[in-house]
Amino acid sequence: MKDLDIVILAAGKGERMVSRKPKVMHKIMGKPLLGYVVDAARSLEPARVIVVTGYGREMVEDYLRGKDVVTAVQKEQRGTADALASARSHLAGNDVLVLLGDVPLIERSTLVDFLEFCRASSSIVFLTTDVADPSGYGRMVMDGDMIAHIREDADATAEEKLIQRINTGICYIPFGDLGLVELIDTGNNKGEHYLTDICKIARERGSHAKGFFCPRTQEVLGVNTMKGLLEANTVMRQRINERHMTRGVTFLGTDIYVENDVVIGHDTVIAPHSHLEGATVIGEGVYIGPSSIIRNCRIGNNVTIVGLAFLEGVEAKEGVRIGALSRFKQDMVIERKM
Repeated sequence: MKDLDIVILAAGKGERMVSRKPKVMHKIMGKPLLGYVVDAARSLEPARVIVVTGYGREMVEDYLRGKDVVTAVQKEQRGTADALASARSHLAGNDVLVLLGDVPLIERSTLVDFLEFCRASSSIVFLTTDVADPSGYGRMVMDGDMIAHIREDADATAEEKLIQRINTGICYIPFGDLGLVELIDTGNNKGEHYLTDICKIARERGSHAKGFFCPRTQEVLGVNTMKGLLEANTVMRQRINERHMTRGVTFLGTDIYVENDVVIGHDTVIAPHSHLEGATVIGEGVYIGPSSIIRNCRIGNNVTIVGLAFLEGVEAKEGVRIGALSRFKQDMVIERKM
């Protein structure tokens, strides 16, 4: 999609995380939240990906080096419209997809469907979903598939607070409408520039914005608390394990932990309570016994790890047998005795 620019908003601190670390740098399955969003963005093959940084920008920008993105800085936390405006100098004539750096579960297929709807609509579009408890979210006041208002929680009336259809924050803005962002003021209870107010400004100029409904709520909501981080870890762990199983890996338990970047060959069997972490590469036909921890290792084909083993920074050559309670660390090479 070379006629598309993607802006990822990643400037916020995340007060509810109760952490000094930038929210988008908290990890699920060994990878920062932001990393999953960058991967989803890059999978669409846009003209460019711009990440807006702010709080903890040094840590965020250090992580982004080499990931084929450019960064822009939101100097003060003045709202989502101000964050998008911070990226304006990097935009060059394309429509814009706005993603959020704390929404790691978003799937490429959902974004493709969303963009198809947006292109057919030729209008501003916000991605919506329904939640049982909409507290804290912007409420969608709809007229069919057109948006009458997006009312932020702090500004909503008692009646509007009952609406369960909410704004996820993901949106699409045709290049011709980007100038409306500059017209968004701070006329709200928080004194911030809400990007959602672009709907009101578009309507005042005879245009409109639409809503695109996603029924998979869990996929499109942000991680805002440590409880939410745990829930996202659980979902991503299941996705990762299922991905390996479709490629011929046998899992003997549901409690096996495999981080995102681990590579596993087919016909490998992994016993319960095992942890595979970091940049680990596992060959084909490997057996990993119960309660083993394998971190940043290269394990050759047909290796047997009996169980209760701890391996870190180790290379195990083809056919090696590693006994129970083994502990090997850092730059060791384990070979079969001839």
